[in-house]
Amino acid sequence: MDKDTLINSRLTGENSSQNNEEHEHGKHPNSLANLKPYEKGVSGNPGGRPVKYAKLKKALDKWADLELDYDWWDLPPKAAKTLKDQVHWRIWHKARQGCNKSIEILAKLGCLDDE
Repeated sequence: MDKDTLINSRLTGENSSQNNEEHEHGKHPNSLANLKPYEKGVSGNPGGRPVKYAKLKKALDKWADLELDYDWWDLPPKAAKTLKDQVHWRIWHKARQGCNKSIEILAKLGCLDDE
């Protein structure tokens, strides 16, 4: 093979030793030979999709069943001692007052679902 032919074949991606047959995307025999299907009933992702914000959901669920015996607007209950607990309580408190963003957070995390 002369120098010009070699340069041209490298630029076009052709190789004289390759078979120049065209294959549909994903249908090349070499690609298909490497595939091994999963057994019936077996998932390729046994752990499933990881739950986003799982710790936040757990922390918010702590406040889900709290029965309030007062009607204060801004003061968290005595159980909310840490700043984190106060934030979690505030999300519930604002949702109770009708804040759509807080309701959306609770809904996306599944905190409003009956279990």
